Amino acid sequence: MRLFPASLTILVATALTGCMLFPGPEERALQKNPNFREGYEDGCAAAGGGANPREQPYRDDALYSSDAAYRSGWNDGHAVCRSQTNTPASPGGNPALSGVPGGQ
Repeated sequence: MRLFPASLTILVATALTGCMLFPGPEERALQKNPNFREGYEDGCAAAGGGANPREQPYRDDALYSSDAAYRSGWNDGHAVCRSQTNTPASPGGNPALSGVPGGQ
């Protein structure tokens, strides 16, 4: 059994990382959908905790299961805001909108 040479492994890893960091045309089109932004904000609210989610749900389950833009936005918002939960927000900035195309 022969292992990949180190240079080939680095090349493959770099190519895969580039695909994750830079969205393709489909992902950019999805992010322009208003449901993406709504999902992003709901996902960010769910990641931040706060109020009891049973009293105020942070996800529209019907939309999440039927709309790819909302689902993608919710997942992105939840991931970004969850990673920022332990870090203070920048003055004047809203972490919920910082990663959203068209956000402030």
